[in-house]
Amino acid sequence: MKKHLFGNFSLRKKLLIILALFGLAPLITTFTISYLEIKQETLNSQNYAVNQNYEQALTSLSDRFRRIEKLSTMIILNDVLVDALNQGPENMDIGEQIFGFEKIDSYTKILEESSESDGIVYYIDDRFVVSGTDTRFRKLRFIEGKPWAQKVLTSTGEPVWFSYSDVRVTGSIPYLALGRILWNVRDYQDSIGMVVIHMDLQPIRAILTKTVPEQTIGLMDSKGHRIAISQQEEALTRLPFLKETGNGFEAVQLDGKDYLYRSNQIGKSGIYLTTMIPKEAASAAVNKVGSQILTMYIVVIAILLILIYPVTKSITGRVFLLIRKMDQIRRGELRKLDIEPSQDEIGRLVSSYNYMINSVQELLQEQYRLGVEKIGAELKALQSQINPHFLYNTLDMLNWMAQREERSNIQQVVYALSDYYKLILNKGEDFVTLKDELRLSSIYVEIQQRRFKDRIVFKTDIEDDALDCMLPKITLQPLVENSILHGITEKPEGKGNIFIRGRVCNNRLVLTIEDDGIGMSYHRDGRPRTHGSGYGVKNIEKRLELYFGEQRCIYFESNPGTGTRVFINVPVVRNDVR
Repeated sequence: MKKHLFGNFSLRKKLLIILALFGLAPLITTFTISYLEIKQETLNSQNYAVNQNYEQALTSLSDRFRRIEKLSTMIILNDVLVDALNQGPENMDIGEQIFGFEKIDSYTKILEESSESDGIVYYIDDRFVVSGTDTRFRKLRFIEGKPWAQKVLTSTGEPVWFSYSDVRVTGSIPYLALGRILWNVRDYQDSIGMVVIHMDLQPIRAILTKTVPEQTIGLMDSKGHRIAISQQEEALTRLPFLKETGNGFEAVQLDGKDYLYRSNQIGKSGIYLTTMIPKEAASAAVNKVGSQILTMYIVVIAILLILIYPVTKSITGRVFLLIRKMDQIRRGELRKLDIEPSQDEIGRLVSSYNYMINSVQELLQEQYRLGVEKIGAELKALQSQINPHFLYNTLDMLNWMAQREERSNIQQVVYALSDYYKLILNKGEDFVTLKDELRLSSIYVEIQQRRFKDRIVFKTDIEDDALDCMLPKITLQPLVENSILHGITEKPEGKGNIFIRGRVCNNRLVLTIEDDGIGMSYHRDGRPRTHGSGYGVKNIEKRLELYFGEQRCIYFESNPGTGTRVFINVPVVRNDVR
């Protein structure tokens, strides 16, 4: 069954199957394997790079935080600071206060210059003369009730990290800060002040570098509030959760989008280094590599097809031309195959096909000639039958007029009959224009008017484009004659109207011969039940069929007592193309 199925395929399909099996299939397989391997390798490399960047940032921040915490320890253990604060303002005169705090200020400046802090501020008893609002030594009451201050005061001496804005004369400046309590050495249950070490956020942001442009990385506090991020991005500000992920990324969803998420606490500071990467951004590099590989394979396949095309065309091109010509023969179109001759097997087949077409065309031409002669003989025979029919009727009418001694009418009828036969002879032509046919009908009606005393009204409405259309000679006159003899004259009053309309529609000539006679009924087969023998109508049907090559070119529409319409619908044939 499979052998028969493959054998029924066209030559082009067979070649395409061979190309697919032995050309495209290996390429696609190679591409798929390569893409999967490179995709996995790229993902691994990207994950490694992202994790390494994150680990470096985490390590750098952890070291920086550790150094700041160590700096805070050095400050709270400074003897000069501890002695000054423990004596209290009530036990020191102004000079001692100024001298002592100048030493503390000098020591603090040394620490600021040798560390990564952006400033160190002390909150001390308001009664010290050096305490102020925008100095290194500030009044302790200014921070009463502030959340970050309460957090430091309840920390039992441990370093506390927080973010806040330091209000100065120059404006509000945001900082990441470390706060520690200054204890009373006489009573460690009592705090006598607070030290706050400021860290500028700009150097911290410089550490928060991104591996991919779409990545968001920043510092968050334990409540999920943003402290510093790599740039003004909204993803971290809308984060509804904050949790540590350990040493790797986790998949999360935010606002219907998928992200890769990682968060780790920096030491024990309560500050978290958090980063998020959109999954689509994470796969962008993989997609880019895949696109490059796909482009390369498409180019290879295109080159392969370009090289194969001339070969397959030389094999199949002439075969397909032969097949199309054979299909044309089935539709009745006999045309030779006009291609450059060759001596191979297909070339010999083409030569044999052209020889066969020449032979068939010669036979068809001979057959056509014989057929035309036969049709011409049949048309002439039918024409010769219709001519005596009219002549007999006219001579009978002349005899009737002679009996009634209507000499004037006889003379007019003879003149009209002469004009009639001049048109009929028409230099021996069997086909005339619609204009001549209407003239014949008009002459016939003129002759009949002599007999019926002008009781026949004859009218025409013909479009100009239809006047030069060709018809077999004496097509309309017999129909007009039927309208008069079997329609109008059978009415009690013996008078009526005949109306001929003509137009060209969709390259077909449409004629209507209408009278208001007594009408007629139909046979069971749908043919009209004529009052006479019906020979004239059959003669017209046959001649139209022979001339135009179509059946049912004429049909009737009538009912007893309502008149009759005769329709002729034939292709347009003009004298210049006949």
